[in-house]
Amino acid sequence: MLHATLELARRIDRAEIDFCAIAAGAGTPDGVASLEVAGGRALCSFEGSPLNKMLGLGLGTPVEDADLDAIEAFYDERGIPVQIELCPLAAPGVSSRLTKRGYQLQGFENQLVRTLDTETGSVLEPGLRVSRITPEQDDLWLRVVATGFAAADGSGAASPPPPPDLVDRIRNVMAGFVHPDFERLLVWADEEPAGAACTYVIDGVLGITGTSTLPAFRRRGVQQTVVAHALHGVSGRAELAMATVEPGSISQRNFERFGFQVVYTRAIFVLD
Repeated sequence: MLHATLELARRIDRAEIDFCAIAAGAGTPDGVASLEVAGGRALCSFEGSPLNKMLGLGLGTPVEDADLDAIEAFYDERGIPVQIELCPLAAPGVSSRLTKRGYQLQGFENQLVRTLDTETGSVLEPGLRVSRITPEQDDLWLRVVATGFAAADGSGAASPPPPPDLVDRIRNVMAGFVHPDFERLLVWADEEPAGAACTYVIDGVLGITGTSTLPAFRRRGVQQTVVAHALHGVSGRAELAMATVEPGSISQRNFERFGFQVVYTRAIFVLD
């Protein structure tokens, strides 16, 4: 059983934010802006992008007022709200200091992790198969993942209708998920595209992200099938697997069926 140690938290938060940076082209002329400060990394892309966030703040290092000033200036000069996703193992007192500076607690996300030193089990749902996409399937993969994400999974309270441009915004972000170290997957149900996912390995950590199921194919084991495929396909390249999910979601329950456990819950602080 895993425990929420500082070392584990630093490794997980860093792998996730570094993946986001690669996906968004950090360091390239048109890529996302990046800032390293106080043990963490902040990314800033276009307005409304889910990649506008900071992870790893205060993990194993103190956080000075000058650090927070630098983070806020980084986003302010680009006209983007600050979003700090704070691990509970961060330096003591950071959350209260953020609140005093005007940050609002906007939600939580669960970090799930499992080791890869035991059998993952297998899921053989009738009529389902997984394939790695080919270049000519780029548009299909983007359509599936964006459409699936834009539709609520029905596990929580009723939410307001999504913005009309939500699918396009998700496509814009996911279009960057093209890299030699990323594996983009499609799940097929009776030869129809039913779901999608993206996997990567950074510092021996397998990340499973972008797991998305089209509404018409939900409750048929699509997500479980692609998670099983990802776990079996990484043999020898990673010691840990991780996923970030909404607390209490169907995705969380599906990952837990494969031995993932919640190791910590990040608090999402936003300064508009």
